[in-house]
Amino acid sequence: MSVQKSTGSRIMRILGGYEIAIICFLLLFLLTFFGTLEQQWIGLYQTIKKYFDLDSFFVIPQVANGKYIPLPLPGAYWVMVVLFVNMTLGGLVRARKGWKKAGTLISHFSILFMLLAGGVSSLSKREGNMLVVEGQTSDYAQSFFEPTIEIFEYADDGSRGVPLIIDETHLREMDPEDTLNASLEGLPFSVKISGVRLASQMKMVSQGQPAASDGKVIDGFFISEVEPDLLEERNMTGAYLTVKSDEGEKELILWEGNPYPISATIGEKRYGFLLTKKVWPMPYKVELHRSIGEYYPGTRKPRWFQSDVVKIDGENRESYEIIMNEPMRHGGFTLFQASWIPPEPGVPTRSGFAIVKNPADKWPEYALYAATIGLLLHFGLMLFKYVGNSTRKSSKPVA
Repeated sequence: MSVQKSTGSRIMRILGGYEIAIICFLLLFLLTFFGTLEQQWIGLYQTIKKYFDLDSFFVIPQVANGKYIPLPLPGAYWVMVVLFVNMTLGGLVRARKGWKKAGTLISHFSILFMLLAGGVSSLSKREGNMLVVEGQTSDYAQSFFEPTIEIFEYADDGSRGVPLIIDETHLREMDPEDTLNASLEGLPFSVKISGVRLASQMKMVSQGQPAASDGKVIDGFFISEVEPDLLEERNMTGAYLTVKSDEGEKELILWEGNPYPISATIGEKRYGFLLTKKVWPMPYKVELHRSIGEYYPGTRKPRWFQSDVVKIDGENRESYEIIMNEPMRHGGFTLFQASWIPPEPGVPTRSGFAIVKNPADKWPEYALYAATIGLLLHFGLMLFKYVGNSTRKSSKPVA
């Protein structure tokens, strides 16, 4: 007598079946394979954005010379979402329960937890850089990849006021021919952004020097688009800014490679305009007491370096040693020793720290611990069962 399965049971069977799991693993293999190949042509950052980003629904792999492989693939992020649902239904909900299956259930849960960690990291992870001079402190990090425009008012003593930010999400969506009009609260003027180039150089018009491709020149300078560097953090964004007020319009040229703000007087106040990588504050200060290291023989490539720092959090002071592969973790931030710049005439020693804020930083480690416990429990039970069966067979009398 056959039992008629309900529509819900059939859907659960399909969603939690091995077939979908196998397809997901095959797709992840292809995405990783093509992404690894493509990285050498477009760089790591662009590869991750193309293959693994939340907004990447479909991917067409690219090979050398800009040629594409006609094989549309779903984005890896959404493949992992489907795999998460599949393993939840098939590995936990529909799986047989009981203490004999405890090991496999724990192992399945650990894999789900690792997938969840990847999703949280993709949505919430922030990466930046902090450069600290020996004997000084810093309380902010600067993004590797997010160009922003800061607009601030200068005080009478020359200090900068709190900046208003035009976020990188707007800049990255713009092509050179696009314009963006913005009115920021509290400012007596509006701005128009145009000519945004994410990989650019600022050049001066001179004899023998070709003029700007779009014909726009400000004070003898223009923004020229260049071939993007494979290391995204080396690319310098450039843009033109038109300040509109009751006094008329003023045109400014902004380039990320210029560390100094461009200033303009509007009314009786002076304002600064700066195109730079996004800055975000740290919840504590880092004071660099000592920075030491050494190079590989005959090179200028650091072989080993270490920073002795003090974390200042209000009245609390704690000392840390940050060494290559031995980071400092505190307050949700992880500080890795990323670079060491030895002293030069007139320039003190500096340490560069790569700063990562990732709420799921330790989750993969916890998932591996859980998987190890689950597998040990599962194979231990199987071994116990095998030994028990062998003992019973050997104890049977021979006829």
